[in-house]
Amino acid sequence: MNQEANQEILELLIRRQVELNSLLEITRAVNNNLPVETLFQMIELILKNQLRVGKLRAFSRGMANTWHQSNSFGVQPITPELEAEFINVLSEYKQVTFINKIDPPLLEEFKVLIPVEYNSLIYGYVLIGDYDTSEIDQVNIDVKLIQTVINIIIVAAENRRLLEERIQNERLQRDMELAAEVQSMLFPRTLPENERISISARYVPQQNIGGDYYDFLELNKDEFVFCIADVSGKGMSAALLMANFQASLRALAFQKMPLDQLLSTANKAIFNLTNGDRHITLFLGLYNFQTRELTYVNAGHNPSLLISQTDVKELKTGTTMIGVFDDLPFINVGHEILENDSFLFNYTDGLVELDHDHAELFNEQDLINFLFEHRSLTPELINKALMNKINGLIGSERQDDDITLLSFKVY
Repeated sequence: MNQEANQEILELLIRRQVELNSLLEITRAVNNNLPVETLFQMIELILKNQLRVGKLRAFSRGMANTWHQSNSFGVQPITPELEAEFINVLSEYKQVTFINKIDPPLLEEFKVLIPVEYNSLIYGYVLIGDYDTSEIDQVNIDVKLIQTVINIIIVAAENRRLLEERIQNERLQRDMELAAEVQSMLFPRTLPENERISISARYVPQQNIGGDYYDFLELNKDEFVFCIADVSGKGMSAALLMANFQASLRALAFQKMPLDQLLSTANKAIFNLTNGDRHITLFLGLYNFQTRELTYVNAGHNPSLLISQTDVKELKTGTTMIGVFDDLPFINVGHEILENDSFLFNYTDGLVELDHDHAELFNEQDLINFLFEHRSLTPELINKALMNKINGLIGSERQDDDITLLSFKVY
């Protein structure tokens, strides 16, 4: 074997050792959990110094199937418009391509286009140019090395994304479970069913935890306070806001505070807590069995419906939603005398604001007609029949908003 052949073998061995070292360095960096940006910088050094690549553009798939240029050198800065054009052109390529005159002009400054595939999906494209070898075998070897190195990074980045997504989902799940537990403790455990009153409630959350709330509080043997509310937001923040509101409501109610003063004080507490960033709509009522008088305040909520044997009345008197202003601009208190067998129906807006596909199927007037038609039933049976109707309208699809019902009859 002549000296020239020995030199070629030696150079090939050195090159293979350099390639192996490059793979080991990249693998070590991945195992050390270095940022993806650092990994791409290492690739740049490998391509520039070891493979003598003069130009590169690398594009990678990100969250929500979005694409972006992840690395480049030896080329002009990219504009958002040019980036979008590159991504559109590259999407047509599924295999390694040696670029020639029949390819789009956008690619003419490059020599090789390398798609990077993982789990049968293309997660990246690498364009290399100013590549100073003309030996096709060597080009094929270098392309395989580039594919391998880029693929290691793509897999590492995807695994990290999946891990972060799993951690986030687990954190969210824990948050939702804790919020649901908090909310379940806010609802009354029992509701009265006797010769003076029959009361029934339903809560159907859109998610595990929503923003609806209802309460029933016996002040003494002749009076009780009730409330139905819709808190802005979802999750733990909504549950904590509900808990704060309930604590204020119960403390103030037992002080025998008039409803307007009670609501004004509760509003200040919520405003101070949220600085106006959250709000609560609610219907708050006080009923006296001896006088049969219902006093109430509607704070920006869907009007409760008072159903007698002859008509249906919407209870709208009140004020704005609470938590928005430091001081409520006005508070009006409504008064009604409930006849024997009067039925009061309280609800949140999810009942009459179905999702977009079913928005026209059940509105406020449909609700009024339904309640008047079923007024002779008990509150429990009315609520059950009503939810059966809603479920029949929307089928197995998930409703957009929470639905809460609180209804009672007085005898």
